[in-house]
Amino acid sequence: MILLKTIRSVKICFAIGFALLLLSSGSAAARRITVGSDDNKDFPSIQEAVNAAEAGDTVYVYNGLYMENIYLDKEISVRSISGRPETNIVTAKNSHDHVFHVIANNVTISGFSINGANDTQKAGIYLENAQGILISNNNLSSNRLGIYLESSTTNMLNLNDVSENEVGIFLNASQDNWIINNKVKMNRLEGIFLEASDENRLKGNLLHFNTEYGLMLSNSSKNLIYDNYFQNSENVGYKGVNLENAWNMTLKREINIVGGSYLGGNYWTGPESTALCVIEDMDDNGFCDASYDLGEGNIDYMPLIRRPQAFQSSGRSLTLSLLGFVLLVFALAIFIVKRVMGWGRDELTRDDDVE
Repeated sequence: MILLKTIRSVKICFAIGFALLLLSSGSAAARRITVGSDDNKDFPSIQEAVNAAEAGDTVYVYNGLYMENIYLDKEISVRSISGRPETNIVTAKNSHDHVFHVIANNVTISGFSINGANDTQKAGIYLENAQGILISNNNLSSNRLGIYLESSTTNMLNLNDVSENEVGIFLNASQDNWIINNKVKMNRLEGIFLEASDENRLKGNLLHFNTEYGLMLSNSSKNLIYDNYFQNSENVGYKGVNLENAWNMTLKREINIVGGSYLGGNYWTGPESTALCVIEDMDDNGFCDASYDLGEGNIDYMPLIRRPQAFQSSGRSLTLSLLGFVLLVFALAIFIVKRVMGWGRDELTRDDDVE
């Protein structure tokens, strides 16, 4: 079993944590800039607000449809005021360009539906040589690439819905990024594509019904890929040389993506919801008793088993439920016996005599 070194994980955590701390704390001069169609908003367009912003400012975007291509060259946050992507839609004004193009470090983009970048290699969100970026809670659809990282490091893609693009998430020459808890589904080619991208972490993602591959690795090595839910006709594909990718972590007590009690590997299934890991779980730990061979030297040593809901808590809830049921039956039996045998009538008679 191949695992990334602990020191590298610490480095990634520190870098991302430090970037997010800077974003959240800002400075004494940080401003709140508003965008919307009302007269009481600071600007009618996101790009105008970005142009007026300074490092540490936050641009809050009110509900609406914005036809723009936005160029972010400052360390700022751009957020929807509602946090609801379905009410904050940004569509490419020029479909031959990225919708959001980020060249600054320490930027946040959160709470938008982003679409309309249809030209070759154009994306809903494009990071170019960027670090410390947080892309969270966005819906990206109808783009050539949903999210595109190029030569970008220590960024976090979290809780995004990336669907019906040509490729969902594409990394090129990008290292030490965290791709976690995203829904990547129904993309026309690959769900996630790593090109010459090493030492990234993919965790907690749903990769469903992507047409060609759920995940494509092309000359990408030493990535840690665990606790993801793969459900595609072809879950993993390879191009070039891909070395030392790890498909599971060491056993850790934490709720996994299919409701089990431990983190380990990934859950593997096909488009018809047929589990690809059919080896029995004799020791009842939530993992297949045999490893899952992904081809070309890639092995998930701890593939997950999906259990019925009643059994997803390692038996503790089931045990408590059975105990409660037994106690209920016992109490009911005592009640019935009392009624049949007439127990308690003497006490009732004595009480009546006293009255």
